[in-house]
Formats: sequence, C-alpha cells, structure tokens
Amino acid sequence: MRPTGSPAATRTLTVCVASVGGLLFGYGTGVIAGALPLVTAEYGLSSWVQGAAVSAALLGAALTAPSSGRLADRFGRLPVIGAAAAVYAAGTLASAAAIGTGSLLAGRFLVGLSLGATSFAVPLYISEIAPPARRGALVTLNQLMITIGLLLSYVVAYALEPAGAWRWMMALGIAPALLLLGGMFLVPESPDWLRSRGHGERAALAAARLGIGTGGGPGVPAQGPVRATGLRLACARAGRRWVALGLAIAVLVHLTGLNTAIYYAPTILASSGLTSAGGIVGSILVGLCNVAATVVTVLCLDRWGRRPLMIGGLAVMALTALGITAAGLLGHEGAVTALLLCVFITAGAVGPAAVFWVYISEIYPSEARGALMSLATAAHWAADFVVATTFLPLVQHLSLAGTFALYAAVTGASALGLARWMPETRGRPLTTTAPPAIPVRHAD
Repeated sequence: MRPTGSPAATRTLTVCVASVGGLLFGYGTGVIAGALPLVTAEYGLSSWVQGAAVSAALLGAALTAPSSGRLADRFGRLPVIGAAAAVYAAGTLASAAAIGTGSLLAGRFLVGLSLGATSFAVPLYISEIAPPARRGALVTLNQLMITIGLLLSYVVAYALEPAGAWRWMMALGIAPALLLLGGMFLVPESPDWLRSRGHGERAALAAARLGIGTGGGPGVPAQGPVRATGLRLACARAGRRWVALGLAIAVLVHLTGLNTAIYYAPTILASSGLTSAGGIVGSILVGLCNVAATVVTVLCLDRWGRRPLMIGGLAVMALTALGITAAGLLGHEGAVTALLLCVFITAGAVGPAAVFWVYISEIYPSEARGALMSLATAAHWAADFVVATTFLPLVQHLSLAGTFALYAAVTGASALGLARWMPETRGRPLTTTAPPAIPVRHAD
C-alpha cells in the first residue's frame, strides 16, 4: 500500500511514520524511571543493580549501533527500522513477563538492541528525505516524539503506580512498536540510499513522491552510484576533524547528565524530599517542559542554527546544575530541585539533545554517512551507559549536590570547547563531500 496525494502530503506522512520510532524510543527509555521504585521494592535491588536495570537497554543500544550503519547501508533504511520495531516488541514482552532480576535485565537488554538501531536509522532516514531548508525541523520531530514518549511513560507510571503494576507499564510499550512496524509498509525508501546503491530509476520515483531531489534536497542534481565504504575509508573520506567532532558531541551530550536526569527523575525528586508519588508528578512536570522545549526547537532550529542552540543550551545547563548543587548544600531541596531540574532538562532539550542528531546527519558525506553516524551513535549510547550506571553510586558517595557539581564542570567545559571547534551547518545540502574545514569564526 502506498500513500497518495501531493508530494508535500506524502513527505509529511513519511516523516510522521518514521518519527514513531522516536515515540518508541522515548517510552522505552523512560518507562524504567517509573517502574524502578516498584521493581526495587519487589526484588530489593541494590544501587548498582538499579543502575544496571536502567543501563541494560543503553548497553544493548551501544552494541547494536555500530552494526546498524552497515546493515542500513546494505539493506536500506526501512528494513532496519522495521526489524528494530519487531525486536523492541519482543523485548517489551520479555520485560513485562520477567520472573526475576536476571530476566528483567535480559528483556531490557533486548529492548536496547532495538533502540540502538532506531535511534540511528530514524534521524538518518528523515535527514535524507528532508529539504535542506527544513531538515533541522523535520529531524527534530523525531526528538519531539522522544520527549512525548518520555512524557507518556511518566503519565502511565503515575496512573499505574498506586496499583504497583510495573509489568503493565512495560507491556504498553508494544503499542508504538506495532504502529511503527505497520507504518513501514506505507512509506518509500530513502532516495539517497537508492541512488547510492545504483537504483537510479527507483530513486527518481521515490524522490518524485516525496518532492525532493535524488541527492537529498531540491536543486541537488542526481549523481551516479556511490557505494558505501568501510569504517576506515569512511573516516578518511569525511576527514579526521569531522569524525572527531561528531564523536565528541556524541559523548558530551551524556556526560552533562542530561539523560540521567530524565531516567532518574522520580528517584532524584524523591531523594530531595518529595514522596514517591510526588516524584512521579514532578517527573510529569519535567516531561511537559521537555516537550514544550522541543517544540520551540522544531520551530527555531532552522532559523537560529545548530551552533547557537547547542552552546547556549550547554551554558544554561551548567548554570542550572550549579543551582541544584547550591540548593543541596543550603538545604533548599524539594520544590527548588524540581524547578531547577525542569530548567536543566529544558535547556538540554533545546540544545544538545536535539542538535546532536541533526548535526551528525549533516557533517558526513553520503557514502560515509551510514558508517560514521552509527559510530557516533555507538559512542553516544556507550557514554549514556557509563553515566547511567554510575549515577546512583556517585550520589551515594558525593551526594546529589556533588554529582551535579561534577556535571556542571563537564557541561561548562563542553560549552567552551564547542564554542571554539563547532562550525554551523544550517541549510547545507547533503552531498558526497564533507563540509569545508573552515574556521569557526567564519562558520556563520
């Protein structure tokens, strides 16, 4: 079955279907935040095992991401997304049916295997079907769906927490997986990938349906077949500067503590003096701020550019993390910590969380994009795994205030570093060449 109507309508439908991968991702990573206190009460989990329950999915994502690029380059973007949705459904059911800590961790790991693929393949696919002038907004729709998925997981946790129904919290994640799996039959393959594999006629038909050029945007001429390269050749093709910059941003997004604050929001708020239910309510407030901030990013990313939002978001996060530290040291926690946590996550949603996925889709040439985006995604989730696993032990040894002081130092240093080394890529067509190695002061 194929979508009908104007190219703009087809492109809108295609982006919406692909963005369900973001909803799946958001729910899959956020649901553990509401379920963790209930699972801990049932199985008596230590802080390290709690960290493992959160980070098992992140470990799976980090392991899947490197191979996802090769699979997406060989078989296409849509088959990888569809297969990931099927694996996610299986992992969700396994988590919901867990009979102990081991089986729960195994189910979460299986969920993570799918998240590693979808987190890479969905923004890659959207970037290749989006006109350059709207690429930032359309790729960021995936991030918006991630925040909606996180918010939905918090709302479900709030509804089911009184009954202790953490298994139902897990099981409901199968809905977006089935929706994404079915949607894959309604949308066309990436014209850019079809062209790279030598399917010029199919690429032209897919591009016509989407209203874009076969090179990834209007006005970009069609080119001959461009075969995917291995990782070493991909790095050589892109250039060491761009490979290093993509990897640095991939890691720094998580070293700020952004995703950790999202995963452990109920735990953080409960430790600051709120009740368990109050922690979940606070998490819903955090989720609402996250969604609202991402809507702003969708509207502004192509107008303001990638660089200002990334550096500005990191600067606000550093200041807010210092505020959380000060609140802890002065004994003004509870509502103050909840408010500052909202600002911290809002700044992260406007800046690094959204900009990262757009940026790495723009800085690599076509034949290296799959391999290098998957490499950056693997580094991204490996860093997330380390930070999520160590968060609770850090809080035990350094306190919540000390942990956020550490995040503030890393975030501030990241803002200064990217102010020196991160050029602007707004409006640049996707091509077979890497961006010019221009100084940052000339990037805009």
